[in-house]
Amino acid sequence: MKYFIFFYLWLLPASAFSQEITPPAVSKQGYFNPDISVIVDTFYQRSNNDITETLSKVSGFANPLNSEYGPDEGINMNELEIFMSANIDPYFKGWAIPVLEPDGAEMEEAVIQTTALPYGLQLKAGKFFSDFGRVNPQHLHFWDFSDLPLIYRLTLGVEAEGLNEPGVQVSWLVPTDFYLLTGLEVLQGTNELIFNYIGEEPPPKKSGPRVLVGWFKLAPEIQDVKQALQFGSFFGRGVHQTILDNDNNGLDDQWLSGTNKFWGIDFVYKYDDTRAYREGDIIVQGEYLQRRRILEVAADNRSPLLVGQEQDNLQDGYYLQVIYGMLPRWRIGLRWDQVGLANRIELPDGSEESPDTSTRVTAMIDWSFSEYSRLRLQYAHGNYELAGPDEKISQVFLQFQVSLGAHGAHKF
Repeated sequence: MKYFIFFYLWLLPASAFSQEITPPAVSKQGYFNPDISVIVDTFYQRSNNDITETLSKVSGFANPLNSEYGPDEGINMNELEIFMSANIDPYFKGWAIPVLEPDGAEMEEAVIQTTALPYGLQLKAGKFFSDFGRVNPQHLHFWDFSDLPLIYRLTLGVEAEGLNEPGVQVSWLVPTDFYLLTGLEVLQGTNELIFNYIGEEPPPKKSGPRVLVGWFKLAPEIQDVKQALQFGSFFGRGVHQTILDNDNNGLDDQWLSGTNKFWGIDFVYKYDDTRAYREGDIIVQGEYLQRRRILEVAADNRSPLLVGQEQDNLQDGYYLQVIYGMLPRWRIGLRWDQVGLANRIELPDGSEESPDTSTRVTAMIDWSFSEYSRLRLQYAHGNYELAGPDEKISQVFLQFQVSLGAHGAHKF
């Protein structure tokens, strides 16, 4: 199949999800008093090598942009996130999330969402995280580990955001006896790692929106309220253009333009032990993502005969993680990453490369003082496949997060 139509299987009561479509009760006072909270995220990081430089050279995923985001050795200020939300009227709600970082500020999300459309329809417009997969819709402070899974980091996570774009989303809650939700997103295409756009000659110009993403979710009713299981799949397609310096002399010599496609599957299993402060709770989660990039040479200053030839890159990866509430407020977690199981590079000159895989194992323990603060210790060890010798890098994180004010509930 050229594209993958996918499904989400959520073994949760359908009633648990129906509240997302119910129009909120709005008071006049709510028009002028939005809910406001602030998340402060800081951490200490130490490693035996430059991890960001290494990630920019991983075979099959090599991209200089991957060296632009990464922690300094020592104390880091990850971000300060300001969350503001309010019900606008009986028909709309909205939220805005500006983020302050050490090197500047940006609007992470700014969204207007309908609340009362008929037939289970809902529209969302603005700048938002795409709803595909498990990790991509989550904000940084909601991650179970201090950093992104490798497959996210190498294909989507230039600035630890994943796929976060201006765009429009339409979703439909199908009127069935079980929970069935489908959605489609049309996005501008500003993620430089997977949907880069040059906007100048010689690659052909393409006005936005340049990205299409889809997802599908299903949740039959079950009797055991302690357990929940979700499976899913997703796809995306968009424009990608790039300029290469193949001679490494600081001068551009090759321009390529084409498409980037991705698809994947995911699952999460949750067990709620019902003891206080998440003691005994278990979360098992994983995702697989495959990316295929087919680019045509638009111009080449070194070899004009390559113009019109294609470069075909196929890469993939997955992660699997387990989180366990060993004591009240205490959790331990283990994550395994592997990328490059399918790792094929077909160059315009007809040559082909098939690099090996890169792997990483990560362990963490965190302690929530309360629902407003968390301390996390994390250790990771990775073996990264590069064009030269492999690199083995160990990292230690000590992360501290606090929430000033009550923060809205996150998705399942």
